[in-house]
Amino acid sequence: MASTDSKIEKLLAGNRKVAETWSAPPTMEQFAPLAAENGGATILLTCLDPRCVPEQFFPDGGFAAVRNAGGRATKDAINSITVLSVLAGVGLILVVHHTDCGMSHLTEEGLRQGAKARTPDAAADIDSIESYGTFDPADFEKTILEDVRTLKQAKVLAGIDVKGFALDTFTGVITELSE
Repeated sequence: MASTDSKIEKLLAGNRKVAETWSAPPTMEQFAPLAAENGGATILLTCLDPRCVPEQFFPDGGFAAVRNAGGRATKDAINSITVLSVLAGVGLILVVHHTDCGMSHLTEEGLRQGAKARTPDAAADIDSIESYGTFDPADFEKTILEDVRTLKQAKVLAGIDVKGFALDTFTGVITELSE
């Protein structure tokens, strides 16, 4: 197993190569009017799974990504989207979940037990989280639509269009879902 130091050095070496040809993005002050001209920024809410990199399945970019376990519409995700909506305006949120998601391989109880086994002193913190967002694979599309509804019902995101999509990790095909 690689040491932490060697992992960090590998990441930093890769960054040094990227920095050689780095082009600075627009400042936030420059970005906000550009987003407004295009109907507001587009936010992609998706999973943190390293097999599902948003820039790979939507290669033309043009979005900001909010990533968490399962791509779920959690309070933290809503907070992040709210920040960008204040900074640059948001016109569209795309909720993209993917097949074979790790969250569909866990149950709430199993996740809690695993976390407590790893960090027993954190049991109270682990139990204080209402839901980690696990789901049954049979409910894959249902969870996407639940998250779309959650975002649409968030008063702080009123007026923002929200759409749901399913990414098939085996084919790369994305399908729009509707209620």
